Amino acid sequence: MTNLTRSNFQAHPFHLVSPSPWPLYTCIALLTLTTSGVSTMHGFSNADTFLILAFLSLISSMTLWWRDVISEGTYLGNHTLAVQRGLNMGVALFIVSEALFFLAIFWAFFHSALSPTVELGAQWPPMGIEAINPFELPLLNTVILLSSGISTCPKWKNALNKKNKSLRSNISTLNKNKVPYLQPKVPRISSTKRIGPHNHDVLCLLIGSLLGDGYMERDPLGSRFGFYQKGDHIEYVIWLHKFLLERGYCKENIPVIQSRIIYGKLAYYCRFRTFTYSSFNWVHDGFYPKDKAGKAGKKVVPIWIEEYLSPLALAIWIMDDGGWIENRGLKLCTNFFTLKDTKFLVSILERKYNLKVAIHSAGAIDQYNIYIPKKNLPILIPLVLPYMHPYFLYKLNMVRPNIP
Repeated sequence: MTNLTRSNFQAHPFHLVSPSPWPLYTCIALLTLTTSGVSTMHGFSNADTFLILAFLSLISSMTLWWRDVISEGTYLGNHTLAVQRGLNMGVALFIVSEALFFLAIFWAFFHSALSPTVELGAQWPPMGIEAINPFELPLLNTVILLSSGISTCPKWKNALNKKNKSLRSNISTLNKNKVPYLQPKVPRISSTKRIGPHNHDVLCLLIGSLLGDGYMERDPLGSRFGFYQKGDHIEYVIWLHKFLLERGYCKENIPVIQSRIIYGKLAYYCRFRTFTYSSFNWVHDGFYPKDKAGKAGKKVVPIWIEEYLSPLALAIWIMDDGGWIENRGLKLCTNFFTLKDTKFLVSILERKYNLKVAIHSAGAIDQYNIYIPKKNLPILIPLVLPYMHPYFLYKLNMVRPNIP
């Protein structure tokens, strides 16, 4: 459920589920399926029609219910570590109960077969009962049961993981809420208790920064975003900090210009980081997929990026990695992305914003830049201008303000 009615902050990491129609809907579908199935076997008229309708109702209830569960565990961030442990314990108890159930069946069988009572004629199987050949239907059922564990195979598991990632792009119907997540003014709080829901604009800003100079850090409990800019971009960094501070995503400490020695030269920079959220892990997994060793790899463009590449995200991307090329247009530096990822971004810009975009070599092997010709400015400027910091207007070939 979207959980829009709950408080912006709850002092515990557990998921208080909102009222849902799907359990009742599923029960009615199962009851109808059972009764119509029995009626069909006994030859009642129109029973087969009700059987089909009940089956379709069951499929729809399963689809809608799992859609909500997936959204709660990904975008809404309700599945904290405490909730995940509870779900794992529930599944473990279910498996144990199934094992004990089958143990009871086998126990009853061997108890009767190895020591048949006088009431059974002191023989097994009892007289008048014809035993089923174990190499026919029982063998088929065993094969079906064992093959259900194919999802544990690494090859199939990777395929299922890719499918699960693609499901995140289908949660867009739940992403349009504008509910901010307000961080309480406390010195420290566990990341497992920062559980959203996350404002769509916040996600667009953060994800747009990852296309530029932004980065993410991951620890066992959650993930956080980091912002790093040159010292003369301090006003832009302060603007980012204010945007996130008002929504409770970072500390109150205002970023300041710092210095350090890089390659023997004094360099000035400014930076800050957000709080750590367990409900940001899906963003980290999308941009930094794990390699074969289980470590976060090189930054990539996730398949669900289109949903969050809003005008705000596009403006952040331009301010981070954009540059105006005189008499040519806007250049977006995508050197760290592969050619495949760059083409994917170009296709989104062309399809979503009708921008005519080209890919040029960055002058190095396997490095490319995106160029938006200046004839596209009448389309681009109205999109991003409301979100641009005045300092970076020169990247749109507009007058750059005098900033000391």
